[in-house]
Amino acid sequence: MSVKIALGMIVRTLDAKTQLMSFIENAEKYGHKLDCVIVAYTRQHDEKVEQEIREKLPLYAVDIKNPEYCKTQMQKLNIPEAAMKTLLDCPVDPTSGLIPYGHNRMIVVMEAILRDIDILFFVDSDVSPILLKNSPKGHIFEDVDFFKAHLDEMKKGADVTSGEYSGYNILPPASFEGMEDFLIGVQKAEMLNYWQNSNTHQCITYQPDEITTKPCKKILGGNLAIRLSALKNLPPFFSSHYTYGGELYLCRGEDTVLGYEIAALGTKCTDVGIYPLHDTYDHFPEIPDLLNDENVQTRFFFACTGWVGRNPFYNHILGKDLKATREYQREHLDKGLKALSEYTKNPRYLGVIKNFDISWDNVDRYIKEFETVSNAWEIFKKGAGIK
Repeated sequence: MSVKIALGMIVRTLDAKTQLMSFIENAEKYGHKLDCVIVAYTRQHDEKVEQEIREKLPLYAVDIKNPEYCKTQMQKLNIPEAAMKTLLDCPVDPTSGLIPYGHNRMIVVMEAILRDIDILFFVDSDVSPILLKNSPKGHIFEDVDFFKAHLDEMKKGADVTSGEYSGYNILPPASFEGMEDFLIGVQKAEMLNYWQNSNTHQCITYQPDEITTKPCKKILGGNLAIRLSALKNLPPFFSSHYTYGGELYLCRGEDTVLGYEIAALGTKCTDVGIYPLHDTYDHFPEIPDLLNDENVQTRFFFACTGWVGRNPFYNHILGKDLKATREYQREHLDKGLKALSEYTKNPRYLGVIKNFDISWDNVDRYIKEFETVSNAWEIFKKGAGIK
């Protein structure tokens, strides 16, 4: 019996900027049969782009505000109404156009399960199936058989496969006195040496010349494949949200949380060793300029608000002392944000300390939401026959 493979993506708008077609063409070029494409979107999508995809493959474009197929199929499976509402209803006002990342991903996952898909690939709209390599002449791009890298490891027994990205890191090149305080505050202290040396390497990652695979505990949602039968033992993707000053902020890390759970539960996860290009700041190969580029400052600001949004729940998952962790991180973050704001001459970063406080004030809500979603997810899996 053939293995059914789907390509999944979450987007705000399905348009020509997404890299869906490049992945479809990559599969076609190297002889891999994809059975369908599943895209969860929150805003209008470009009908021309949709038609281009449909000429290649069946496309299931899922409106996050109204995932009709999932609803219909769940009703046929007699999934209880309460569980359906938990899994399918937007946890925020859908007119905002901002939907928590975990909810988006779970819609794609459930759509794939209900369409009898065996392996689901997740790629992000700003990731391309090419490798960025360094050479004496500068950046060069190299083609890669993206799907083979993942499928080969699954044939060897992996249930989840992932890998890093090439391209610019979300931490842009910088140099200021409070870097360590800032990184402790956003729970990225392990990046200190890397960031402090950013003026040397410009925070760019290249594909290594030698491709090596290895067991891993980290997954990235834009370079990811999941054997859906393995989900029987796994929790859902999960991330939440919070509001500050009347503005909705999304917590990052739905893949970080699931990655930790994958490792804790002993699910076989393999790093495939290929680094597809991630156009982090949407202007590769231009070096991100944190001091002078307003778009870079804005992108980095929302990364900060997403990190401080993620960390309260993530520390709960890690089993940390939440009170002590909050106090420790806040003390350092306050110093780091003041230094970052002075360095960039952008007072907006000072406000992130309030985002930190509000997110930590919501940690009990995050925990309860996760428990509710996890319970509904278990009911769904049983009803859908995940085994």
